[in-house]
Amino acid sequence: MKYLDDFAPGQVFRFRSDPMSSDSIKAFAQEWDPQRLHTDEDYATGIHGSLIASGFQTMLEVFKPVMTEMMVKTANIGGMGFDNLRWLRPVRPNETLDIELKVNTVTPSKSKPDRGVLHYTLSAKNPQGEVVFTTDTPVMIQRKQHDTD
Repeated sequence: MKYLDDFAPGQVFRFRSDPMSSDSIKAFAQEWDPQRLHTDEDYATGIHGSLIASGFQTMLEVFKPVMTEMMVKTANIGGMGFDNLRWLRPVRPNETLDIELKVNTVTPSKSKPDRGVLHYTLSAKNPQGEVVFTTDTPVMIQRKQHDTD
C-alpha cells in the first residue's frame, strides 16, 4: 500500500489507455453525450475528419489505468475535484493514449495528521505526441501510521 509519505514532488508515473472503438464511442455517446460528432460518423468526418470521442469518455479512459494500476494500491480517502480540466484535441477511434501523472505537491494536513493532499497533473498524448487532455487533481490520501512513544 502506498501512503502520502511515499510520494514526492516531481515524481512521474506513466500509463497507457486502451483504444476506444467506433462502436464504444457511439455507445457511450448514446447514453451520456448524444451529440452528432460522437454518434454520426459522416457528420463527424465532415467536421473533424473522423468520429471523435466525447471528452467525458476520454477523461474516464485516461483515469482508468491510473485507478486500476495505481490508486487501488494507494490509501486513497477520496478525490477533491479537478482544476484546469482541458480537452485540447479530439480523440479518434482506435487511438491509444500515453498518460503521465506528475506529482506537484505533497501536503500533510495540519488539522488531521493521519492524512494529507497529493496534488498531481494528469495529461494524455495521442499517438502523434499531441496533448489531448490535461487536468490538475488534488486527492486526499492517508499517511503512514507513526509510533509516538
